Amino acid sequence: MTQGHTHTPTDVALGTVTPCATGELPGGLQWAHLPVHRRLWSEEGLREGFRARVRRTVGAPSAPVEVVGGS
Repeated sequence: MTQGHTHTPTDVALGTVTPCATGELPGGLQWAHLPVHRRLWSEEGLREGFRARVRRTVGAPSAPVEVVGGS
């Protein structure tokens, strides 16, 4: 996880996991959360699509993604 961004229990709704992408932009740290239902996240074939979507939100295709609330 990028320094300066932490997670709390409120970042993860009941029955979901939350991929979090972080990126360093000229204006500072940018992050995005994408809550995903656990049933969808359990589909291995869908996970990379969720990771790509949250990376696009921060504008960094290679941004690290941390999954909060389970795997």
